[in-house]
Amino acid sequence: MNSSLQLRIQSTITVASFLFLFTGPSTYAFNPFNLKSEFDDKLSSQQLLASTKYFALGERFHPGEAWDDKKFAEILKKNNFRLRNDGQMLLAEDAAQLNKTNCETALGFPLNNDSLKLILGSSELVCWKWINKKTAPQLVIVQDHIILATYAGNPLKQSFEASFDPVLVAQYKNNEPLIQEQKKLSDIPVACMNAVMAIEDNDFLDHSGVSYTGLARAVLKNIMTLRKAQGGSTITQQLVKNYFLTPEKSFSRKAKELYMAIRLESQWTKDEILETYLNIIYMGQSGVFQVRGFPAASQYYFGKSIDQLNIPECALLAAIINNPLLNNPWKKVDHATNRRALVLKKMLELQLISPEQHAEAIAYPLPPANQLRASETAPYFFEAVRNQAQELGIETEGKSFYTTLDVGLQNAAQTALTEGILKVTYSREKLKMQKTSGVELQGSILSTENKTGHVNVFVGGQNYKTTQYNRALNSRRQIGSLVKPFIYLSGLIYGDFTPTTMLSDEPFTWEYDKKKWTPVNYDKKFRGPVPYYYALKESLNSPAAQVAQKAELNNIIPVMRKAGFKSEIPVLPAVALGVSEHTPFEVLQAYQTLARLGNYKKLTFIKAIEDEAGQVVFTENSTEGEQVIDLKKSAELIGMMKQGVQNGTAKALASLPFSKISAGKTGTTSQGKDTWFTGYTPNITTVVWIGFDLNLPTTLTGASGAVPIWGNYMKIAALKYGSEDYLWPEGVKSKEYEFPDLKEKVNLIVE
Repeated sequence: MNSSLQLRIQSTITVASFLFLFTGPSTYAFNPFNLKSEFDDKLSSQQLLASTKYFALGERFHPGEAWDDKKFAEILKKNNFRLRNDGQMLLAEDAAQLNKTNCETALGFPLNNDSLKLILGSSELVCWKWINKKTAPQLVIVQDHIILATYAGNPLKQSFEASFDPVLVAQYKNNEPLIQEQKKLSDIPVACMNAVMAIEDNDFLDHSGVSYTGLARAVLKNIMTLRKAQGGSTITQQLVKNYFLTPEKSFSRKAKELYMAIRLESQWTKDEILETYLNIIYMGQSGVFQVRGFPAASQYYFGKSIDQLNIPECALLAAIINNPLLNNPWKKVDHATNRRALVLKKMLELQLISPEQHAEAIAYPLPPANQLRASETAPYFFEAVRNQAQELGIETEGKSFYTTLDVGLQNAAQTALTEGILKVTYSREKLKMQKTSGVELQGSILSTENKTGHVNVFVGGQNYKTTQYNRALNSRRQIGSLVKPFIYLSGLIYGDFTPTTMLSDEPFTWEYDKKKWTPVNYDKKFRGPVPYYYALKESLNSPAAQVAQKAELNNIIPVMRKAGFKSEIPVLPAVALGVSEHTPFEVLQAYQTLARLGNYKKLTFIKAIEDEAGQVVFTENSTEGEQVIDLKKSAELIGMMKQGVQNGTAKALASLPFSKISAGKTGTTSQGKDTWFTGYTPNITTVVWIGFDLNLPTTLTGASGAVPIWGNYMKIAALKYGSEDYLWPEGVKSKEYEFPDLKEKVNLIVE
């Protein structure tokens, strides 16, 4: 009898016996041979491990950023880098502090005031060089705990930043978010394999997919209790159950599981089965992300690579398999401790560990709670990644995406948004009552680097788990006074205005298309003659409408389009006060163009994409962007927008405190249905929107709702960069003006 026929007979008898014992002859409609083709196809295509992978940015360092020796040492340890002595050859995942001579040798030029802006009279230079595994060598030069310059490449060239390799933060399989890291069996400690087999399937190396003694024990137990109380699953059965069958509990599903387990054992070696099992078994939940496999669980629970785990740590992972929720070492300490003790007891009984090792492992502490590897709201970011891939015509399935996500900043933004909304909600009785009734404020916060156009933060709501609607990407809302910088910019270009031109803040009527429109200020008051810059920083409506009328809508709308607004803009006078509806992402693109002095650079969420074979199928466009708006007029506008932060509608930033050089504009629509603040430093542009999904009044303004959230995020994000001001283009200069009637003395940028 050939082996194939023998296998069919064996599996059919096993399944038939199981069905007869549990249900009698009535379930013989199940035909195991019908499953063969589908199951064999899935095995041959290796679909068990295929997933879409998302990588976030590794740790980054920028010129002007503060340097912390202790923090850098922790980063080296976290990334498993080996510290080498100065002068030793550096290999992949090596780092060394270089003396000045060796630093100059690495760079190829002398370090002096001609090549570097040294801090005169300060301490000696410190050079750190490291060799990444995937990306180019990196080097930073530090003096007085400030990064003076960063270099990257082979040979080293001055760069925008120095960084560590991208970090795998999430995977998706069948639209389910995962944290998973594939490792070969040889990379997994023997203690981890022994722990799993001891508690889950101590006959794994001997059976052919089904443990007949275990199955008989389960059948007897179920008959005695008259219910499906025990399953008797082997590791092979668990693998089949997790990836080929539904989670339903039925005798028919169990029969399929038995048949498939036997077929799997006939086609894969024990090593292949155990390796796959250890890479994909469910190990808990990190927010919306499933933690899959021992390698990912090692990083999640212990913050280290699986090859570094010891016996008690391996035993804990084996303990978690049975019930990741009940045996969570951070939330269910007693359950986790007891289950780990059971695993260690089994290992001792099977002589897989010595009595001394058992005693040490029992006393070993559980791991402290670790930070999330991927933010609660990172799925909003990954949706934007998939959206960009679709625009590029690239299928996402099975690809590896090297994204612009900064997990630390994404978490900081999420925290700022959640805490900010909570604070304003409980500061207003009406909002508090609405929250109690289930109507809760929502918001989004998104941020990009001006130089690169990399979107580092993209939060589309308070919590992806409770609402998957991505407001940052899909919600079109009125932008209110966020439009005014584009109105005043158009006035500078087309209306012969200057930052100090006097405007009349008085009642004004605009006749258009046989209709009359009379805007009023937010506080219903008029201030008489005011300077151009003042009308913008105080967000006065009547002067804005007058500027728009003179600059003309057919000039203003193209300026908005060039900056990045893509949604429909009606040709109406009310456009001057922001009646057009746009997504926060559009606002980010348009304001980044302002922050780049009128230079448009398309925003990106993706640095590179690799296919299943590791071949690069896309890399970002690294061009410098396109000058779409007059450079000098854009500089004048930034000088005006700085006043809005210093003593205008966004002056509350100073009390947070947020003291970095910045410019920005608040926005509030009718009854506070939409409250915005968009602001930028020379390095970062950030947008915050707050409102109700149902478009209800909030009683908030951009200043009271969005500004504090922006400030609390930016005071963290801005630490990554220096405090330098803009380098103004030739032909403009900073000049001080005094307005006695307004009791103001201001610095403006003028030609």
